[in-house]
Amino acid sequence: MRVLKSLGQLQKSPENAFIPVHSHVRPRTRSSVTMWHLPEEICLHLLKHLHIKDLLNMKIVHPYFNDLINDNNCLWASVKFHNCWPSPANLHHFQRAANAGNVESLVKLGVAYLYHEGLPCDTDYQNITVNGTKAAQLFSEIETMNLKIEPFTWLFIRPPWSPSGACCKEQVFTCMKKSVDSNPDKQLALCVAKTLQLMENEERQSESKHYLELSVRLGSGSAAYLLWQQKFSNKCLDTATELTSIRELRDVTSMGCLDASLTLCDFYSRGIYGGIHRSQAASYMKETFQSSIPSGTHKIFKSSTNLSQAMRYILVDWLVEVAGMKSFSNQTLHTAVSVVDRFLATQNVPRAKLQLLGVAAMVVCSRFLGKDVITVREAAWLTDNTYKYEDVVRMMGEITASLKGNIRIATNLDYVKVVNVLAGMDAKASCLAEYICELCVLQSEMGQYSPTEIACSSVLLARLLLKSEEPWPSQMEEFTGFPLEDLSRCAFHIHEKCFLEGSVIDHREITLQAVKQKYGEEKFFQVSSIEIMNYEELCSMLGVTDFYLNGFDLKLRFRNYDELIVSPCRGKSKGRRTAQRFSERENAATPSFEKGPFFNDSMTSGYEGDQEDDEDSMFDDSFSPIKSDSSDLAFDSDGDTYSACLSSYIQGNSSYGTIPDSFGVSSPPCGTNLYCGNSSSSGVSCSPVTSSPYSKKAKCNFNGKISDIPIFSELNTPNTSDNKRRKSARTATKMTSPNALKRKKRSSTVTSKSLCD
Repeated sequence: MRVLKSLGQLQKSPENAFIPVHSHVRPRTRSSVTMWHLPEEICLHLLKHLHIKDLLNMKIVHPYFNDLINDNNCLWASVKFHNCWPSPANLHHFQRAANAGNVESLVKLGVAYLYHEGLPCDTDYQNITVNGTKAAQLFSEIETMNLKIEPFTWLFIRPPWSPSGACCKEQVFTCMKKSVDSNPDKQLALCVAKTLQLMENEERQSESKHYLELSVRLGSGSAAYLLWQQKFSNKCLDTATELTSIRELRDVTSMGCLDASLTLCDFYSRGIYGGIHRSQAASYMKETFQSSIPSGTHKIFKSSTNLSQAMRYILVDWLVEVAGMKSFSNQTLHTAVSVVDRFLATQNVPRAKLQLLGVAAMVVCSRFLGKDVITVREAAWLTDNTYKYEDVVRMMGEITASLKGNIRIATNLDYVKVVNVLAGMDAKASCLAEYICELCVLQSEMGQYSPTEIACSSVLLARLLLKSEEPWPSQMEEFTGFPLEDLSRCAFHIHEKCFLEGSVIDHREITLQAVKQKYGEEKFFQVSSIEIMNYEELCSMLGVTDFYLNGFDLKLRFRNYDELIVSPCRGKSKGRRTAQRFSERENAATPSFEKGPFFNDSMTSGYEGDQEDDEDSMFDDSFSPIKSDSSDLAFDSDGDTYSACLSSYIQGNSSYGTIPDSFGVSSPPCGTNLYCGNSSSSGVSCSPVTSSPYSKKAKCNFNGKISDIPIFSELNTPNTSDNKRRKSARTATKMTSPNALKRKKRSSTVTSKSLCD
């Protein structure tokens, strides 16, 4: 009102110009329209996709919401159950959502009944039969929901089964088989067929083929591809039979099978077109490559305050070691990393559970893709018993429920194999391209490029390193749709991130070089030891005259790296400092076979049963996320922080100078130094190393089978003289990052100006 009166006085004053004031302008009042006036459809839309805890809280807000939630199954079909596991207290909520067709609740209930996890049960034969029947009903309902994905529930019940008697997995399989016989379904029939394929018995194999044919008649593309493989794969075909096989493969591809599409692209890459014109084959491959979309992994850590890109790097490097130790295929490794990234993109994972996520993803993918698997007990052992048997089981349920069973997607490796064939690469060049592709998996920044773009850029760099006459022939552009100019940005980015900046060094002062060691073996032609060209040579080869700025600089927040692969806090005080919290942990690395006397044949021979010993059968509350205290927080450059760009540190041109003696926090004295060496996977090591007077570190030898671990010992009187930053010599290198050169040129210009002044 005061404003209106003032405007009115100014309007009447002869000294001022006319100021229009509407006669109907009045102070705004609160609207009488409330949320209860919204249509019911709008309220339902607002309540969809809530977490189960939020949905239950909304029920007690008002009787209207209580009736709305109770009367509409669509809300229960979309409710989220992340970090919730079935228990006697919440079982009715899971059952209500399962009855409404909620995939997440169906998966978790099925796994809970199968493994007797979280639900009260006995171990006698009668209860095993009852729980197996319930799990079979839940899995059957999932597969009959027409999710338009490949069947996945069979991975939970696949052999080997317990030879000691009654086995819940065998009971589930028997019930699912009876269900298919009475009510045929293409997804269920394929589940039964895949389970039977794993049994080394001629009778079982013929039975498996029967169920595959049944699934094909019902319209399953995956079953049709498996039958096609049995009929034509690994056989010497004449021209007529080969033509027939490609035509049948095209029919299978039209049914939406991913593996069939990749196999068809492989045929077209070899120049086998199956009766169609070359331009038609090129058009199909081009459409396939151009339809690939980026994974967006680089966006995960922008909003995350708990995880960093370096933590993911350490996890993936550890998964490479696990895959090598178990002799898993590269396909299993890449799919497991894809599962981890997609889970992190949808769920918030505390750092104490990051290693659990990785090993559970490896268990799921090895069961889904391979013949040899990691058992649940062995997975817990691989983490040095950081996690229990039930922890791994629950995380397996979380992964499959969150992804809704969509385990297998096209990865960088799938397209690299196709492009290798298209480019006519020999065995050594193909290994080099796969090596570059696997280095890209370590870098989350590569998520801004599509898998096909990364695959083509990896092949391009491999051809450049081997001095091929024509780096990117016209045929490559015709079949992939990527001209050389479009691949330059990705190729330069890969060259900088994977070769110039080097590898991360963990808290044990060990360079993470599992990929380099893997491809340094003779069976991979030791491609990791090939000399890498510097940046200027790459510019010359690609015809680039100016520095090419790639993406954005990777900035690592120097957190407490010792908390990535460590034991979660089980019943300990959350107020302890980081060094004290893990003072009793003496096994941070993956234990070797020699150092594991408790590792016996029972761990690799399948399950002896469906649950652990009685003393480990109950799940404790320590599975909940660990809250970070003040000493766990990362520093930022705007305040008391230390952030660094790896490109600048390679040249020693950091604008940050040295770390101040004190960060202004009460955590134990900790110095952070950057170590550069020549032992990394890319020739240059550059990453934070955390040293503390509270820790002793033993040297680790990843080449052998002994992995020594850091031993934390608490000192009564810290030595404040160690609070200063240690400096280590940097190794000179000819591989110069363009970003570092820009900074060097900029700093030298400023220095010359100051001298002139």
